[in-house]
Amino acid sequence: MKQFSTAPNLVSLARALMGPLVLILLISDAYWALVLALFIVALATASDFFDGYLARKHGKPAEIGRYLDGACDAIFNLGVFLGFLAHDWLPASWFLLIYFSEIVVPYLGAFAKQIGYPFEIRWSAKLKTSVHPIAQFILLATAILMPDAAGAGDTMIGIAALGAAVLASIAYLTDHMVLVILRTARAV
Repeated sequence: MKQFSTAPNLVSLARALMGPLVLILLISDAYWALVLALFIVALATASDFFDGYLARKHGKPAEIGRYLDGACDAIFNLGVFLGFLAHDWLPASWFLLIYFSEIVVPYLGAFAKQIGYPFEIRWSAKLKTSVHPIAQFILLATAILMPDAAGAGDTMIGIAALGAAVLASIAYLTDHMVLVILRTARAV
């Protein structure tokens, strides 16, 4: 239990709790809730950088923290993207593409570790971790600044932001799939 109660892990766990909160706020459909959701997305994004900083500051980041951070990111993003789906800002097919990568990549990582070639932090993970919060921020800001628009996901900027999030997820999945295929071929 002590492994979970480190400062970086507590920051990660707090971020995971923010995802369902954003979902609840988005479902409420109130203007003030959108503003608060935007603030929480900004806070969660900052916490994602802060937990990594804390882990490095206090020594080598623990393996459990690395997995916990990824799981908490996925939980947070699930809440936000489900909220977007509930508003019809995000097409269901795009939501499935984003979450297919979130589900499959950890299994690929477990397989890679099993064959003796564990994943290091990849460029595609950093890309996804950067693009998703930017897309979330843009979509919420669009909904706040253009409350009379049909939907934030229907604006050109909303479509571009969400499209970038989907492409980042596809890059994340593809990069890790190729890596596992190459490492599997090397292990045989």
